[in-house]
Amino acid sequence: MTLDAALPLAVVGVAVLAPLVREYLAFRREWGVGRLAAVGTAFTLFPALALGLALTAPLAERPGLQWLGTVVLTILAYSLATAALRPTLAPAPRRSR
Repeated sequence: MTLDAALPLAVVGVAVLAPLVREYLAFRREWGVGRLAAVGTAFTLFPALALGLALTAPLAERPGLQWLGTVVLTILAYSLATAALRPTLAPAPRRSR
């Protein structure tokens, strides 16, 4: 792999990993879940990405539109997945007296 090909992959990797680490930390801090649950929840990004890629595959002849659709669908699917998991993983709010 040449540097010209590796550099965009590295940029995309950092652009994906940095928010993923931030999400992991938010799940730990805000939801109060354990490490494994936080990793599992953060990693729902990958099935969401696979869904986005699968649904936009017919747009392969128009790469710009395909990637735009992939990103939008991935964000939507990831948001829905984490919203569905929140009631299960997040602790019940404490009431003060």
